[in-house]
Order: sequence, then C-alpha cells, then structure tokens
Amino acid sequence: MKIFAVFGISLAAIALTTAPAIAADANGNHEAYKWVVAGDTAIAPDGSTIFIQGHGILEAGPGGFATGGGSFSINGGPPSSWHATSVQGFVSYGTAVPGPGLPGGATGGMAKLRVSFSNGQDGVLTIFCVLGSPPPSVGEGIHLILGGGSSSDYTDEGRGFTIFILV
Repeated sequence: MKIFAVFGISLAAIALTTAPAIAADANGNHEAYKWVVAGDTAIAPDGSTIFIQGHGILEAGPGGFATGGGSFSINGGPPSSWHATSVQGFVSYGTAVPGPGLPGGATGGMAKLRVSFSNGQDGVLTIFCVLGSPPPSVGEGIHLILGGGSSSDYTDEGRGFTIFILV
C-alpha cells in the first residue's frame, strides 16, 4: 500500500512540474500579426458610441510590441486620431479556412492593445475576430476601456469588421 501511495505522489509531482511547460506553449501567440479594424462601433452602457478604424502590427509575448493606429469618433463627432502604444496580449483562435475575400494567413483571435487618443485619453482596446475556432460567447468587434467611468467603457460590440493576418 505504501508503494502505491509513493507512486501516486510521484506521478502527481511529475504532472505538476510538467504542467507549466505544457501551458507555456502559446499556440502561435508569439507570432507577428497585422491587425485591422476596418471600422467598428462599440457602445457604452449610457448609449454613447465610439467608431474606430485603424491598422498596425502586433507581436505578443516577451519583447512583444504593437504599432499602428487610426481614427476615432465619439457619438458621431469629428474624427480624431489614436495610436497603439503596446500589446498586453494576444490569443489566437486559429487560421481561417481559405475562402473568397480572405487574405492568406487570415486568423481569428483576441488582442489587447494599450492605446493613446489625441484627446489626451489612454486606454485598452480589445479587438475580437471570430475566424478560426472562437469561444461561443465571443462576437466580432471591439471593446474600449478608457477608465473614466461607465460612460467611457465601450464594452458592447456594435457593428464592424476586424481581422488578424499572420505576417
């Protein structure tokens, strides 16, 4: 009986020490991707809207980066500019099956970018693309958290198109 207990503890110890190595496999999350927000609207709880478009490059993981930017408009106002300052993470949903209108390397995923707006606000832009195998609760679009209370937390996808393309 003691031998079985020691054997079981040994197996558990091996499993626990190898689990981080398995989890460290990021399934391609450290590749470089072109990101495109072709024009998306997100909605705040009070009904305010933000329209964002832009493009750039991101690479997640150690030494990761994000470049690019574009334009935005709040509640249909005049357009202003924004730019990505860093990447906080990227989760790949997998490469899309080639088809009409999709570029080679089209990939679904979720990216979190630190962003800075020309109106002085900073925040986190989350981009969702539902190509590949996304979780069932994920929709195509963007979320933007500016940190100025619920009226500047645009967390309801409106409409639009986003994509990641393996570079």
